Amino acid sequence: MSYSIRKNLACIGRRNRLLADELAKLPEIRQLQTPSSRQALKNLTTIYGFAPTRFDQMFDGINRIGLSNHRKYCSPLQAIFWMVQDENWRDTDLLLGVQVISERDEKGHERLLLAPEDSVSPGRLAMATDPEDMLKQTLDAAWYGETELISHTTIRLIARRLQRQAELEEYALLVKRHSDRQLQNYILNDYLRKKEVFSVKDWSTIEDALLHCRWKGFYRVADRLNSPELINHYINENFFFNKKPASGVYYTFFKKRAQCTDVAYFAQFMLDRSGYRTFMRSVKWNDDPWDGLHTGAGIVCKDGRYLLVANYTGINAISGPFSTVENLDRQLSCNRAIIDSQWGAYYPPRYY
Repeated sequence: MSYSIRKNLACIGRRNRLLADELAKLPEIRQLQTPSSRQALKNLTTIYGFAPTRFDQMFDGINRIGLSNHRKYCSPLQAIFWMVQDENWRDTDLLLGVQVISERDEKGHERLLLAPEDSVSPGRLAMATDPEDMLKQTLDAAWYGETELISHTTIRLIARRLQRQAELEEYALLVKRHSDRQLQNYILNDYLRKKEVFSVKDWSTIEDALLHCRWKGFYRVADRLNSPELINHYINENFFFNKKPASGVYYTFFKKRAQCTDVAYFAQFMLDRSGYRTFMRSVKWNDDPWDGLHTGAGIVCKDGRYLLVANYTGINAISGPFSTVENLDRQLSCNRAIIDSQWGAYYPPRYY
């Protein structure tokens, strides 16, 4: 761990040891100690110093997301780290209820300051009393969009090679119509699907980008989706309904097209990894294999009740907990007259 990272963690740790310990678990600090992540931690330390009491209150709320003894790190804290890393000062009032601005001194060095005559945003501070709203707004501000991992020149060079060597003529149109970040996304997705069409000269560049990419690695994202709330948010922001035979967790992750059974298996996989006791339940109200049944998944609470986490019909919602299986089945069937029900899925995925 670099000296600057140790120094800033120690500074935060003198006021809040748990916050410093959780920051040290983030992949950006533990593994990907890039200049960007080191600067982000320095800026986060500065921001923390502006209003440590409010920051501590915010952290206390988000640190309850997921099972702390099973998760690899606190995912909402990573989202806040990303917000600072991306210099998203517009949303720093999510953290403090005050506005942070960036300016350069006479030597050209950047520094963070509180906005002149700034005042606490009552709406943001009220939000901080509602953990669900605080979590959603934090994720909305930080989770979406990818960082620029490949330079403009290199993106164009890769696109030209793809047109010439792999005869992927669509890249000529993509280059004209899309930004560098969008082109980067196309390149990374295509590389994951068909590495062989790329020039060997570009492999190391693309693989280095994938190493630092936030959303392409399956297990990297699985580590992040470590609570019912985070899984629900990810499903609603990324998946599109598609009526087709169930295809399994890995396929669903990459294609982002799913029906209820796909999402149930996806949620159960993520919840299992995060240390929860899970279930999958199916109900049938007629014999139509598409429109006559539904599958959901969730967790069994400590008191034996059932919390439904995956209940996907094009949108997803967490519901419960339900004290009986009968009540759970009624929720899954939308109060239709049930002719059959079972644990598991009627039509499991063809492949994982």
